[in-house]
Formats: sequence, structure tokens, C-alpha cells
Amino acid sequence: MLFRTVSLACLLLLALPVWAARTVDVYSDSAILAQNASDRDQNQAVREALGRVLIRATGDADIASQGRTEPLLRNATDYLSTFRFQASDTLLTNVLGESVATKRMVMQFDQQAIEQWLVNQRLPVWGTRRPEVLLWLGDRLQGQDRILTDGDNHELAVALGNRLEERGLPVLLPIMDLTDTLNVSFTDVYGLFTGDIEAASERYPNDAIAVGRVAQQSGGFQADLVFLVRDNRERLQVTGESEAELMQALADELSNRIADQYAVLRDPAMAGQLALRVNNVTELATLAAVERYLESLNVVSQITLRQVEADSVQFDLEISGDRNQLRDVLALDRRILPVKELTLEAQLDSELVYRWQ
Repeated sequence: MLFRTVSLACLLLLALPVWAARTVDVYSDSAILAQNASDRDQNQAVREALGRVLIRATGDADIASQGRTEPLLRNATDYLSTFRFQASDTLLTNVLGESVATKRMVMQFDQQAIEQWLVNQRLPVWGTRRPEVLLWLGDRLQGQDRILTDGDNHELAVALGNRLEERGLPVLLPIMDLTDTLNVSFTDVYGLFTGDIEAASERYPNDAIAVGRVAQQSGGFQADLVFLVRDNRERLQVTGESEAELMQALADELSNRIADQYAVLRDPAMAGQLALRVNNVTELATLAAVERYLESLNVVSQITLRQVEADSVQFDLEISGDRNQLRDVLALDRRILPVKELTLEAQLDSELVYRWQ
């Protein structure tokens, strides 16, 4: 699951919660196969795994069913870098009703080849460094007040975690220890009152906060949420016929909102240019680290080193998207921080200024 476990000791060490992004393993997947699976069965498993990878790589839940991805999926084994088999305790049932022993096929796909294919097809690419969402979710489905917590094995948590795994979105649930219970009430969560919740969320590493309630209604279930990301506040609503379907819809809604902000369409015809200065770069090793970092960003398509000074470097960047998207991506990492520009001249300058640490 993509739920992140945070111990109390870790929380005590976290002084700056804004740096919460996590690197997600987008390009690996696995499948359960019968021990005597044929080559055809294995090829089908590779195709289905690549479909799941595409969902995580683009942020589009329907990408694998789109006609233009069929040529890629048809040749899925061409994009498979490595695979191996592991022991599995799962049992399958054949057409005769007999139990069949299984094995797990673990697959690693070629990230560079897949991303290049997506670029060529003018499809979005969502980088592996992803913002983490802190989710406060309350319900009264079993006749008592409950807030979903870290480590919860309830059906809601399991269904939500499974779908988040498929979508590649890291989500953190509160631990609801004494500190949380003193600062956040069930009424705060269920009533979508975010004031105290925002303050209580400062102890957790997060890039966005979602506060929601789950309720049963005629014909199914409904979740109402307030979604706080950067300086934006949105009201969201999802429905499902069952609790599991509702949690899948909730995971999809959160993933779609984040992907809309961070997944980038790398279109050379729409590429923009901007200047970036990075301070606190005094050694060649540091310069190399900065360049490697910038090259890893999905929004950056080309880097040109323009000038090296005593304690800073200047780059000309070619980016897909706009400067705000670049700022959002840079904000996901603690290694590079924005420098506050004090003079009017500096504020009017189009150059972005950051500090490496």
C-alpha cells in the first residue's frame, strides 16, 4: 500500500512538514501466475502489468483502454527490462475446481523507453517524485464515531490503500495519538471544519491535506471532502454503490487532482525558456549533483549551464508547462529552496533564484 507509516518518534523529529514528497516505484509491477503458466499467460501478465504502469506514469486511470496505447501494450514485452519469479503462497482454482500452486512474477519496465513513447504520443508524464496527501477521514458507518488511522485494517482503509497503490499517489493517515485527539475532534473531521485540522497537520509531513466524511445514502455511499493544496481549497464529492467502490472513487479523485497539477505534457512545440540561479554551489561535485537533480525533473526537457560564479551557478532551462509548474515540482524536494528576493529589481527579474542545501 502507499499509506506511509509514521512513528511517534519520527513525528517528534519533523520540524518542517512541507517537505513530504516521496519517490514512488512507478515502473515495477508484479502478477500471480500458476506454476505451470504458459508463455502466453506470462505475456498476458506483462501486458496487464504495463497497463497498470501507464496509469501511474501518466496519472490517467483510463489510459490503458485508449486506442492509441494498444500498439504499446501489444508489444509490452519489448518494454520489459527484467523479470524474476518469487515463491507465492496464493492458490488459484482451475476449471476443474482444483487448487493450483502459484508463483509471483516481478517485473521492471524500461522507464526511459516508456516516457519517450508517451512524449512521442503527446501524452502526459508524471515524475516519480510525488506529493504526499494527509487524509483525515471520518465515518459513522458502524454506529460509532471513527476517524481512519494509520495502520487501520478496516475495509475502507484496505480498499483505499489498494487503489492508491494502483494510482501511485502517496497518502498519509493520522496516528490519532493523544496529541491528535486533544487537537482534533471527530466533529472537526465529520463536519469538514478545517481550522484546527490544518494546525494539527503541521506535525505531519504533507504537501496537501484532505478532510472528508463518509456516509451511507439511498443506493450506496457518499464521501464529501475539502481538499487543500498549496493556496487552493476545493470541495469534492464522490459516490459508490459499496464502501470499496467509494474508496476507489475517492482515491481516483485525489489522484486526478494531483496529476492535473504535476503530470506534464512534454510538447517541444510548447516548450518555454527560463533562467534559474542556484546559490550555495561552491564545488564541482555540488554542481554535478544540481545538474543531475534538474535532469530528473519531468517538467525540465533541456538544461544549459550558462555561468559559474564563486558560490552560484546559472542555468537556462527549457521546460514543458509554465514556471508555476516548475515551482510546484521544485517545492517537493528539500535539497533546493527558493530564495526570497528583497529588492524590487530582483522581484521584477524573470530569473528564478534557489539555494542548494
